[in-house]
Amino acid sequence: MRQILLLCRIVVAQTARFTRSLEQLDYRVGELFAYLESNSGSTIAYGKHYREHRPISTAMAESAVNQVINARMCKHQHMRWTPRGAHLLAQVRCAVINGDLAAKLAAHRARMDEVPGDVARFLEFMQQAEGAEPHAF
Repeated sequence: MRQILLLCRIVVAQTARFTRSLEQLDYRVGELFAYLESNSGSTIAYGKHYREHRPISTAMAESAVNQVINARMCKHQHMRWTPRGAHLLAQVRCAVINGDLAAKLAAHRARMDEVPGDVARFLEFMQQAEGAEPHAF
């Protein structure tokens, strides 16, 4: 890309306006290359997908999801979802599709088994109080 910019500087006469344009072009091209480098692992090879007759759009799946969610979020629906419930259900479905539902559930159970420090101190205090003599009022 630098070669193209150098060629532009050689071919076109140098003016202040042209210099600013080249600086802007250089900046934008730098941004583009930085974006492509940082996202190189997640970019989709559309040409390859097209040649292999694979879908390159998720519009059909997104449309189906929107239809289901809109149907359940409707006020006149008997089994209406709350926004929080719909969000939680979507998280579960994503975990199932990604194959990490079991790991997420295990992590959740581990967090549930942990007793917060203040609760542990309170329970310890209650056990000590249980063994102490009763107070007369």
